[in-house]
Order: sequence, then C-alpha cells, then structure tokens
Amino acid sequence: MYKNYDAQSFKKTFASPLGQLIFNFLTSQDGVLHLKLTSDNKRPAAEGVGDLLLLKFGVGVINKRVKQATGHMIRYVMEENGYKFVKNHVSCNKNQNVYVSASIYEK
Repeated sequence: MYKNYDAQSFKKTFASPLGQLIFNFLTSQDGVLHLKLTSDNKRPAAEGVGDLLLLKFGVGVINKRVKQATGHMIRYVMEENGYKFVKNHVSCNKNQNVYVSASIYEK
C-alpha cells in the first residue's frame, strides 16, 4: 500500500527530507488513524494532523508549498483508505496552528 503515490507538481517538495518525513508519518498507522478519526467526525482531515506535524517536524511544515503538498498527500492517503473527496476550503478549528482551511473526506 502507498507505493503508487504520484506527487505531480509537488515532486520537489515530496522528494525533500521534510516531504519524506511527512509522507512517512501520514502513511503510518498513527497518521492514518488521526486522518480517519478527524474525517469520521466530519472535520477536515488535515485538522487532525496539523499540530502533530508541527510538533514532530518543526516550523517547516507551515511553509505554504509544504502545506499544499501535504494536502495532496492527505488526499492520496484518504482515497487509498476508501474515503472520497467531498469539499475543499472548509475552515479548520482555530485551536490548531497549521491549517486555516482543508478538505473534507467521507467513507
């Protein structure tokens, strides 16, 4: 699983050390669990991992291009786990520090 990810326009970010760390976390059992739980609660998936990414990998995750690439990775992970994209630009919880808006997925 997770072997067919095509980073498309995010190839450079994905290939970076930070991009690889983020992808490895998002595809880990813990990362997938956070994404699923947040989505199952009808919240943007990225909302569930934003602060974890910041804590684990530092302020580099706040970079706009990194956040965009992370969103792209999240969509791939969610679809690989049987979720489908529903809506983008949904406001995230103000209590987390990374994402202002992100996409909603449902089973």
